[in-house]
Amino acid sequence: MKRPFFLFIAIIFAAIISAATIVIPEEAKAWNIPSEAIDVTEARELCAGLKNQEKTAERYYVMGYVKSIHSDHQNKVSTYGNAEFHIEQVKGANSNKDFYAYRVYGPNNEKLTDPNSIQVGDFVVLYGQLTNYKGIYETVAQNAYIWNSTNSLFHQGDDNDDDDGVMDKVDGKIIISNPTTWTNVSLKKYVGQEIEFETPFYLCNNYNQTSLVISPRQIFQPTNQALPLSDEYRSVLSLNEVGTVTLSNVNAYHRIGERLHKLRVYVEAYNKLKLVSCEWRGNTRMEMEKGYDLSAIDMRDEHTLLVCCMNLEYYLVETTGTGYGPDTYSDHQKQREKVSKALAKINADIFGLVEIEQGQSALREIATDLKKNTGRNYSYIDDGGKVNGSFTKAGYVYCADVVQPIRDMKSNDTEVTNRKKVQAFQELATGEVFILSVNHFKAKSGNGTGDNEDKGDGQGQFNGDRVREANSLLNNYDSYCSYYGDNDILIMGDLNAYAKEDPITTLTNWGMIDLHRTFHADTSYSYTYKGVLGYLDHALCNNSLYPQVTGMVAYHINSPEKDSYTYDGSTNDGTMFRCSDHDPILVGLRLGSNVLDNNDDVTTSTSGVYYNNAIQSIENASGGYYVVYTIDGQMLVKEKIIDQSQAIKQLPRGLYILSIQSNSGILNNKLYIP
Repeated sequence: MKRPFFLFIAIIFAAIISAATIVIPEEAKAWNIPSEAIDVTEARELCAGLKNQEKTAERYYVMGYVKSIHSDHQNKVSTYGNAEFHIEQVKGANSNKDFYAYRVYGPNNEKLTDPNSIQVGDFVVLYGQLTNYKGIYETVAQNAYIWNSTNSLFHQGDDNDDDDGVMDKVDGKIIISNPTTWTNVSLKKYVGQEIEFETPFYLCNNYNQTSLVISPRQIFQPTNQALPLSDEYRSVLSLNEVGTVTLSNVNAYHRIGERLHKLRVYVEAYNKLKLVSCEWRGNTRMEMEKGYDLSAIDMRDEHTLLVCCMNLEYYLVETTGTGYGPDTYSDHQKQREKVSKALAKINADIFGLVEIEQGQSALREIATDLKKNTGRNYSYIDDGGKVNGSFTKAGYVYCADVVQPIRDMKSNDTEVTNRKKVQAFQELATGEVFILSVNHFKAKSGNGTGDNEDKGDGQGQFNGDRVREANSLLNNYDSYCSYYGDNDILIMGDLNAYAKEDPITTLTNWGMIDLHRTFHADTSYSYTYKGVLGYLDHALCNNSLYPQVTGMVAYHINSPEKDSYTYDGSTNDGTMFRCSDHDPILVGLRLGSNVLDNNDDVTTSTSGVYYNNAIQSIENASGGYYVVYTIDGQMLVKEKIIDQSQAIKQLPRGLYILSIQSNSGILNNKLYIP
C-alpha cells in the first residue's frame, strides 16, 4: 500500500513542479528580457496547439534551464556550429515536460564555437520559430538561436555599445558601423527610450502601410546571394530573420527601397519602433519619373543601342476573363494605359517582352502605342502564331529606324513552348550584329515530381525543368551563331530563378557573364516577394559581347510598389507604376567597340584579380580599371589600375560596391570601410 501512496505524492509533486512559475536568476534580470517572453510551460502549450510539423508564424523568446545536452554535442558544435539540448521550467527538476532546443545557434544567430558554453543548469533564453514535430515540442532547425545565457563562456556580443563595433552611440546618435551583420536584438537596451540613428535605414516591406518593415540593409533572397544550402546561404537566411524591425506611425505612401535618413524613433520593443521623424530619400516615384539611371547604362562608355526586357504580367488583348490577367477588355485598357506609359518612358531601341498574349494582337498594339507616344518608327516581329487561350509567349518590338532583324526568328520549345525566342539584329548606323535571346522559364509554382519537386533548398518547384531550359540555350548556342553569322549573344528574360540557383549557375559556369553582378555586385534586384529582394529577370552575355556592353540597370518602377496599384487594384492611379510585378531590365550596348581599356579577351575568373582588404589594395589587375559605387549604385570613383598592386582611393567610413575590370578577371563585391 505504501508504494501507490508515494507514487501518488510524486505525481502531484511533479505536476506542481511542471506548473510552477519560472524563476529568473538575479544575473539574468539585468538582461531586459522582452515582456513577451514565454516559459517552457507556455511554449509547450503553444506547440500542443499546432498540427504535426506545423511551424509558428511568429518567433518567440523561450526561457528555461538546461536539463540535458545531446550526446553528440561536441561534434555538432564543432562541425555545424549549432547545438541540441532540452530545457525545463524548474532547475534540476528533471521533468519530462521539457522543451527541445533543436539545432540552435549561438549569440546573434552566429555559429557556436565553444561546446562548454552550454552546460546543464544554465538559464537560457531562446529566440526563434517553434514547431510540433511528431509530438516533440521544439525549435525549428536552424531557425532559432540562444539569445542569452548565464553561462560565463557565453558572449552575447551586442549587449554593450562599445564591444562589437556593430552598433555604437556617438554624440547621442546610434551608428551602425556594419549594417551587413547588424541584428535587431541590439535595440533591446533602448526599449522605452527615444533614439536617433546616424545610419540610414531601408524600407523593406510596405504591404501594411501602417506598420512598415525597415532595416539598415536591404533584405535579399538567400539563393540570390549564395549557392543553395551553402554556409553563405545559411548565413543570409539567418541574418534575414534578425535584420528587420517594424515601424509604426507612418502616414504617407512610401516604396520599398526608400531610405530613412536622420531616423528618430521611440523604441517600443527590440523589433518595434514608432516613428518620430525622418527624411525620406532615394528610390522615390519622383526619381523614377525622371527616367532610368543613365549613369548605370553608361558606366563604361556612352551607349548607342538600348535593349530592354520586361515581363508584362499577362498582357492579354483578345483572351481576357480566363482567370489570368485582365478579367475584361475594360481591365485590359487600364493595363494598356500603364504599360504604354512605362515602355514610352524607357524608349528602348529593342524590347524583348515576355508574358504577352500569343498571336499578334498584343505585339501589334504595343508597337502602335510606342509609335504614337514616342514618335519613333516601332515595329514588331510576327511569329505567325494565332491566339491560343491565355498561354503566353515571348516576342520582340523594335525601332525600325535604328535596327533591323536578321533572318527569321528561332524558337526553342524545350519544356515550355513559345517562351524561348532567339533573334539577331543589325544596328543600321554601324552595320554591327548581335543575337538577342528572350526567355521565360518555367515558374516556381505548382506541384512537381522527381527533380521538379521542391527540395527545400530555396529553389522551389520545377527546378529540373528550368535547368533543362538553361541547358537547351547552351546546346543550341553554336547553331544560333552559325545561323545568324555572328558570335555576340545577349540572354535576357524572366528565368524564374535567382542568381545563385542551378539554372543560372548552369549558364555562368559555361561562361555567360551575369551583368547584374558585373555592374552592381550583389545589390541588384528586379522582383520582391514578401519584401525580400532578388532578380528573376536576367541579363547575361558571352565573352565576345561583353566588351561592347556599356552598362545595365533594373528600372524600379514595379517591384517596390504595393500590389494595389496594379491596373485592377484598389488604388490604381493610371500611372506607369506597378504596370507589372517585375522591373524592366535595361542593357546599354556600343556594338563594334571595346569599352574596356585593353584589347584582350576578358575572363570571368576571379582567380587572377583580387582585393586585399588588409592593405586596401587591388592586386593583379594592372591595365584595367576599378569603380566604386555607393550601396544604391551611384558612382563615386573610377580610376585606371596602373600598378600590379594598387592602393584604392581613400574613402569615408561606410559600405560600398567595388567593381574591378581587367584582362586578369572581373571582381565585384561589397567594400566595407570601418
